[in-house]
Amino acid sequence: MKKLVSVIVFVIANSLFSQSVTIPKDQSFYNPDLKPYHRTIKKPNHSNNHSQLIQDAIDEIEQKGGGILTIEAGNNNIYIINEEIRIKSNVHIKVNPNVIFKSTSPRKIAFFSAGKYEPQRVTNFSLTSTDAKKYFTFDFLNRPAGKKITTKALTLGGVQNFKVSNFIINDNSTPHSGITVNLLEVSKKKYLFAKDGIIENIKITNSHYGYGLVQCQAAENVLYRNLIGEGGATLRLETGAIGKPYLADKSIIINNIYGKNIVCKNGQAAVTLSPHTIKNGKVFIDDLTADSCEAGAIVAAGFLSAKKEQRDKKGNAINGHTYGYFDANSVISNLKVIYGTNAQLRPSRRPFVPCAQRNLISTHKNPDQESYTGPTIAGIIYFAKGGTRTDRGFYTVKTPGLELKNFPLVNGQMENKEFVASTKEFLTGCDKN
Repeated sequence: MKKLVSVIVFVIANSLFSQSVTIPKDQSFYNPDLKPYHRTIKKPNHSNNHSQLIQDAIDEIEQKGGGILTIEAGNNNIYIINEEIRIKSNVHIKVNPNVIFKSTSPRKIAFFSAGKYEPQRVTNFSLTSTDAKKYFTFDFLNRPAGKKITTKALTLGGVQNFKVSNFIINDNSTPHSGITVNLLEVSKKKYLFAKDGIIENIKITNSHYGYGLVQCQAAENVLYRNLIGEGGATLRLETGAIGKPYLADKSIIINNIYGKNIVCKNGQAAVTLSPHTIKNGKVFIDDLTADSCEAGAIVAAGFLSAKKEQRDKKGNAINGHTYGYFDANSVISNLKVIYGTNAQLRPSRRPFVPCAQRNLISTHKNPDQESYTGPTIAGIIYFAKGGTRTDRGFYTVKTPGLELKNFPLVNGQMENKEFVASTKEFLTGCDKN
């Protein structure tokens, strides 16, 4: 076997003329109206479930017309959340950075939600830290890994004018992303989803490959900023769960989404685009880093499921479904992909790994019961590449400023590819070496 030599920096030639996405001012996404009423929870009581304590305070503030709820730590900084807490309109929650939210429930749990059950939008709210420079904590370490019991810090539906920031999620390879952005069903023909908001300054550790920090199913004019994911996809823009609602309400969309400083470590990717059956708008993501991840970004083609009766055996769309895509003006700019050997790899993508690096793939699955540990595959896994056949789910995303670092060289050539775009690029015959 030829000796591998690490290259210090490899920059794709056509990306030397880097350009950045221009992020609108924060006021374009979030303009809070802070009412004067103030309620403080000074410390957790001796209950083994503090959900109602916090819910009562939120409901009180809502009934007073809105205001601020401060959650302090006290001597015992752990709040046990065993029932989902519903954030209401005009309620701004500020959490002391010493606070830890945990659950002892044996069932699936979302610690907080907003706009998931109400008959109308939840607006003008926030969930942030009392200290803009420090993070409070969601602790999932006692939750089971794998695919059995879902755990979420926060789930959003029909919300508007909101901010979520400054916390860390200590995960345990649990299923579902730490934050999900989904739908509120108003009627069988009308759905509401997130508009005008900021999600920033959040980190997740030890995340499941198939999930990650944020999964956004539908949103418009939302800024994702300063997000760090250790494991999984840090920012997943994937619409696979909303195929049926989209048949009834074509307003459902991912559009005008902005991202800044999105980081993946030892995971899947910094950003994933997967439109499934939804015709999406523009996405602008700038300044990304993927350090020892499967790829820097994953840009998946539109996808129809035979199991969900979305396509026939020949791949043709049926029952009103269509192949989804993202607008061709979308941009993922200034993506730095750093080669490493602690990435999470989907089993079906291991054949992309160059033959000389196959020995770096673990022989057993990770605790998420899905992925294997191994080397970075490529700069971008780009199954949507092809550009013009949006009717078959293909589209193009601009990728200026793509930088590949520390990838191995053999005889002066980089083994790994800038893009892998098809299973036709699987590398076979490795056993012969």
